[in-house]
Amino acid sequence: MKKHIFKILFLFALSLSVSCEDATDILQEGELTEDAAYRSLADVQSGLLGVYAAYAPDGGGNGTGNSLYANAILGDNLKAGLASNGQGAQDYNYVVSFTSGSIPHNIWNNRYVTINFANRVLGVLDRLTFTGEELVEANHIKAQLLAIRALCHFEVVQYYTTDYSNPNTLGAINMDFVPETADVFERNTVSENLTFIKEDLNTALTLFDPSNETNDNPIWISEDFVKFLKLRIALTEGDSSTANITLANELLADYPLASFGEYIGMYLDVDDTEVIFKLSRVVGDAGVAQLFYFNFPGTGDGFLEMSNELFNLLDAEGGARRQAFVNSASTVVGLNDPANELLINKYPGSAAGQAINDFKMMRASEVQLIKAELQARNNMFADAATTIQELRTARGSATATPTSYTNLNVALTDIMLERRLELCYEGHRWLDIKRVGPELGIGLSRNSADCASFEGVCDISSSDFRFTLAIPQDEINGNTAISQNPQY
Repeated sequence: MKKHIFKILFLFALSLSVSCEDATDILQEGELTEDAAYRSLADVQSGLLGVYAAYAPDGGGNGTGNSLYANAILGDNLKAGLASNGQGAQDYNYVVSFTSGSIPHNIWNNRYVTINFANRVLGVLDRLTFTGEELVEANHIKAQLLAIRALCHFEVVQYYTTDYSNPNTLGAINMDFVPETADVFERNTVSENLTFIKEDLNTALTLFDPSNETNDNPIWISEDFVKFLKLRIALTEGDSSTANITLANELLADYPLASFGEYIGMYLDVDDTEVIFKLSRVVGDAGVAQLFYFNFPGTGDGFLEMSNELFNLLDAEGGARRQAFVNSASTVVGLNDPANELLINKYPGSAAGQAINDFKMMRASEVQLIKAELQARNNMFADAATTIQELRTARGSATATPTSYTNLNVALTDIMLERRLELCYEGHRWLDIKRVGPELGIGLSRNSADCASFEGVCDISSSDFRFTLAIPQDEINGNTAISQNPQY
């Protein structure tokens, strides 16, 4: 069953149940409460679908958006398109805004809305009684809710924490309950966040039903989703334990790297060989391509285009990524020429629509990259180089990996390059620079032709406070206990 079926009905019902308390807390006649809305396992299942529907890292369009857009526009993989009317110029130039509609607002609001929805359904599960097969299914639903709640908390930590390595730094607000309207909260520390997130994930692992039919479909959260998220968290918190290399190998055994043809098919939504989890996008949903195009991927329609710098790297290596990521209608006038029309093709459309694609959030190739970084951080330099070469070979790359990684900096620099190529426009690049840049002594450094397309900023130091997002103004206004991040 497609997860969007109950989206409108669920969100309408939920909007009634989460409306603000009036001054006298009077229950109006005919009001739909949570107890009335959720009476059966089928009701809870519809609630789960609504939680999936709420989570939208790929949301936005026409110069605004969520985390996928943020990592593209704040990084070095975009330039202004030939059809640009200035979309994204403020964000590209790091002009600070944290009002409604800004990147900080969109990411914070979406994650906490999703968390709130998940907590409401979790609360219902605690009130209802199930037995037998229904209990098994209810536990499987609960596992998914805990996993997506953990994901949302972790992403808030990634974007709004100044220093992942400092356990006492402020991060996210841990929310495992539905707050009252007048409640105010300070953010928890990173240490408290990670403990909370890991507890959710570990509990989820005890609740999944291994025989559930959804486990074989990557549009549903499964045990493998949790294992993958544990690896992402390990990189962020600096846990280079070899146990995480073992976990990566377990996932790679079940999700092999896609072949050339499978890779092209994956972005057309016809192949899931290496997809661990993706967000299903169907007819009626907004298209991911609308983050870059007015209507559809094609000449003359892109208000945001691939940066010359990224194109030059992909063009030099050739292979599957060059074919999959660069639209064939692109025009290359010359090296870094302002007239180059470099059309992004990572979301080329599908049977669901000319701008609609599933958003592949977790793939085997990212596991391969995480494995390489973990190996490098354990001084397994030859193994790390081999792991990267395996990925490049699978992509048909003409670029040979270094014969050896002589030290950690050399290894991390090459792995960062590979992450940039493989994970472009998937919501990683800016976070990667934030996480690894200070260690390598590098910040954001854009090709001069690319930043000139926006008459914009070419270089941002890794120590710049803007690598941590501001707490949005709406949250500050409604939550007097919360602390803003430094220098905002």
